Amino acid sequence: ASPTSGQIGCTLYGSEAGFPMDASKGRAQQWHPAAAEVICRFEGLSPGTYAVATSHDLNGNKIVDTNFVGMPKEAWGVSRNARPTLRAPKFREAAFSVDAGDTTRITIEVKR
Repeated sequence: ASPTSGQIGCTLYGSEAGFPMDASKGRAQQWHPAAAEVICRFEGLSPGTYAVATSHDLNGNKIVDTNFVGMPKEAWGVSRNARPTLRAPKFREAAFSVDAGDTTRITIEVKR
């Protein structure tokens, strides 16, 4: 699939609840047209620990499609580019801290 087809979704999580697949448990979610580089900006965050999960949604259903064993069929990524083998990343592996007044920038590689 083309890197410019579909949408890129970014979900911010403030705890391990739902991370990384259940966006409904995230604190905030954004969708942007797919491009070689997409910027998701979450403003006004309280100091704390967060993680971000991203996905390249090719078919417009706003979820990461998986195969029969639960492996993603669409490109995805999480903060700190945590990519364990044969399992989803844990919140603590992708977590980063935000301090008061911080402008924290992270880069996430989205791939299959």
